[in-house]
Order: sequence, then structure tokens, then C-alpha cells
Amino acid sequence: MNRPPTTQSVPTAGTFLPAAASRPDETAIVWSDQSISWSQLDERARRWASRLGRLGIERGDRLAVMAKNRPEWVIALVGNLLAGVRHVPMNWHLTVSEVAYILRDSGARVLVVDSDHESVGRDAARHAAVEHVVVVDETADWLDDVPVEWRPTDLAGALLLYTSGTTGHPKGVLRSDQPPSLDEIMPSYRRLADAWRMTEGGTHLVVCPLYHGTPQVMTLMCLALGQSLVLMPSFDAETVLAAIERHRVTATHLVPTQLLRLLRLPDGVRQRYDLSSLVGLWHGAAPCPAWVKQAMIEWLGPVVIEYFGSSEGTGPLIADSNEWLSHPGTVGRPPPFLAVEAVDDEGTTLPTGAVGTLYFRRPEGPPTYVGAPEKTAASRLSDGRFTVGDVGWLDSDGFVYLADRKIDVIISGGVNIYPSEIEAVISEHPGVADCVVFGIPDDEWGEQVKAVVELHRSSETTERDLLDWCRERLAGFKCPRTIDLHDALPRDATGKLKRRLFRDQYWETTGRRI
Repeated sequence: MNRPPTTQSVPTAGTFLPAAASRPDETAIVWSDQSISWSQLDERARRWASRLGRLGIERGDRLAVMAKNRPEWVIALVGNLLAGVRHVPMNWHLTVSEVAYILRDSGARVLVVDSDHESVGRDAARHAAVEHVVVVDETADWLDDVPVEWRPTDLAGALLLYTSGTTGHPKGVLRSDQPPSLDEIMPSYRRLADAWRMTEGGTHLVVCPLYHGTPQVMTLMCLALGQSLVLMPSFDAETVLAAIERHRVTATHLVPTQLLRLLRLPDGVRQRYDLSSLVGLWHGAAPCPAWVKQAMIEWLGPVVIEYFGSSEGTGPLIADSNEWLSHPGTVGRPPPFLAVEAVDDEGTTLPTGAVGTLYFRRPEGPPTYVGAPEKTAASRLSDGRFTVGDVGWLDSDGFVYLADRKIDVIISGGVNIYPSEIEAVISEHPGVADCVVFGIPDDEWGEQVKAVVELHRSSETTERDLLDWCRERLAGFKCPRTIDLHDALPRDATGKLKRRLFRDQYWETTGRRI
């Protein structure tokens, strides 16, 4: 049975999005050769909230979306906020069984899926007993026959993000600061945008998949700031440059792999496009080699902004170009509402410069993992600090530096070796397209350093060339003993490398476990 409409004081005006009231006819979203205005976006979001009500979806219910970047993604995201629904983004690369697991684990009652992924979505929904599947495609308007009957709830909806995880199934993250009241949701994203150092107005290019946490949060911050969105379904280096010029893009978010692909474009291609409109290029989600960062700043100027964070609330840590140049290697400094400390295995805070597990404290408290009390407990200290397993240190100015994920650290002869440092060196070789470094069993040292490299198609680089390259630039104990050459390395669309797929092959063939 549907709950009765609330009688509390919440927004009941004709618009929800600030720009829909102040400049209704201006463009809110550009996608392919189409566009919709702020008033159209606002109205369609309210129609979607109305449709959920007709389906019997109540505040607090969960709704999943599995689709490539397209306007309906944003419409569903905003409509779910209005309906008070938990929004569960789904990676469209997943198999039927993987999608079904998240649908069951989250308790999703609705799945929104595009026509390209309808088959997987319907099969997964059937296995997970999801009540409603809504398909969006190019030919039909999914909201044409839905009148605006939305009745505001007392609380807004919120994101329910699933962590990619390093072992086992991904887990949903419930943040202690969500959901806010409906009339507070847009102001809260404006305040968050201040911490990210985003500015009012402009045009934001969304090229990373919206199922990833950062593009979703940045999209909500853009909507709160009145920034129009240019949606791209996938990344192509030159197409991104063309889009920046064509739409006079002021800001975008990329991952380090995409930055590297931009830098690998021929000079003539990179110089062909006018990128002068760009004032902010955020990057994160994976370690960025210092040489890549330096080259991007030299090319585009001081518009490159590094961030660090996670679904659990470990950010944002922010470092603009000038801060990074004066603190090379930092992933940023926390805003006033976030405390960061490096901690030893006994939970004692370490002094400046000492490497330890990074713990975080937020005023609203630590997050909770859905259906995983052991994982939740293991991530916390008794005083409320929490971690996601990153290892690093702080300098005297409060800037944070990452050594590596705790699970990825190689321990050889009792010495900690950090794969990201070695990967940065290997990736600088002109013949290398991608690389991964991890530890493998060693009877004498416990672990030894192993590298797997993807070469550029035309490259004639050999294993010996790469070993010599490493030995010229790294201490001997950090150099890989051997390097395997592969045709392609498995990264997901967010740029995260599936390191464990390689590492497990070596550990399992020896009968040993990590």
C-alpha cells in the first residue's frame, strides 16, 4: 500500500531544478544531435516521479539503472530524488548473474534499462524477481503518457553505490549523511561543489560512464550549479577534443588512462582543436603517473585538478595544478569537514611523513555496507574513524599522498613495495600502452615483483628493453624480475585495472592464497 502524501513543508513549486526557474528555455542536456531545455528536464523528472508513484514505488524503495550515458539517465536520477527513491547504478558490462546479484542485494523493485542491454536486464530481473522493467530507446518517449501527479516527499532520494571491491561480491554503501530533506538536496550539492572547487554556470562534458560514482555526483553538482551537460556514450580521444571545441566545454572529468590516450594523439591532432574554453579538468579513480600529470598541465595550462574520494565518503581531497606542482605526487588536501590521518596497525596516529593506513572522519559518522556487518566493522575504529584500505601519508601542509591499496602492496623480504610507483615508470616508456604490476609467490622472499605490459601495436619493444628501462630508474628491489607481454589489459570503463585477474593466476597455480 502506498504511504499517504506528507504534510511537511517541502518544495511544491512548479520547478525543482534552480535553472528551470531562472532560465527555463536554455539548454540543459546535449546528447548526439539532440538537446533538452532546463524546463523540459525538470518536467520529465517530475513525470518519472509520478510514474513511480503509479507503479506503487514508495519512499525508500530501490531502483536500478543500467544504460549508457543518455538523457534518460539524468531524468531518472533527478526523478528518483523527487520520489525519495534509492538510486542504484548498474555497470552495463556485467553479466546476467552479476546484475541479478546486485538487484537482489539492493532489493531493487524497478530496473531501468536501455534497449542495447534489455536482454541482459530482463534475464537478470527475472532471476532477481524484480517487479518492473522499464526500457528506454531511441524510438519511443517513455514518459509521453504520464501526467505530472508527483506529490513531494519529506526526504529526497539518494545514491546507493556498489563498491567494485577487491574480493568477493561488491557491496552497497549507505552514507550516514543521506538522504537529506527534499528542500535541502540542491543546496547540499551546491555546498559539495564548493569543496570540489566547481563554479557557477558553464558546460560540463560527461564522458565517463554515469554508473560510476564520481560522474553521478558531478552531474548532480552541475545541476545544482546550473551547468549544462554534454553527454557522450563512450570515450574516444579525438572525439573528446572535438566536443570541447564544438560545445565550448568549460569542465570535464577523466581518468588517468584517458589522459594518457589524449597525450598519445599525434601533435597535429592535439593542436587542431581550440580548447581555450576549458577551465577545469578533474581526474581521479586511479593513480596518475607524474609524467602524465605534468604533460597535461604543460599542454592545457593550470586547469588540471586532481581529486581523491570513494563511495564511502573519503573525499573530496582536492589539489589544483599549482598545489600539485608545489606538492608533487599529492592527491589533494581535505576540506574542513573531513579529517584524514595515517594510522598504524594498532590504531595509533602516525607522525607527518610516516606511511600507514589512511583513516577518515566525517561529522555525520562512518558508512555502512549493506548486508555486510563484518566488512562494516572491519572498516572502523572504535572512535568513528573509517578506512577503505588505502595506504599513504600526510605532509606538514596537510596534503595527502597515496602509496597503494593495502591489498596491492607487495611485501618482499619484509620490505613494502608499491605497484603504482613501478607502473608509473613503466608507463612512461614510449612503446607501452598499458601496464600492471603485482606480487607473485617467491620461496625465498615471500613475494617478487611481476609486471604485465600491453605494447602499442607498432612497437617492437622487448622484455629486455623494459627490464633495462626499469633498472635505470628504480632501485633494484623494486624492479620486476620478469615482464609478460599481453595483447590487452582488462580495465573497466572507469579506468580501474583488474589487477586481481592477473595476480590470482600466479597464486592459484602454486596452490597458495593471498
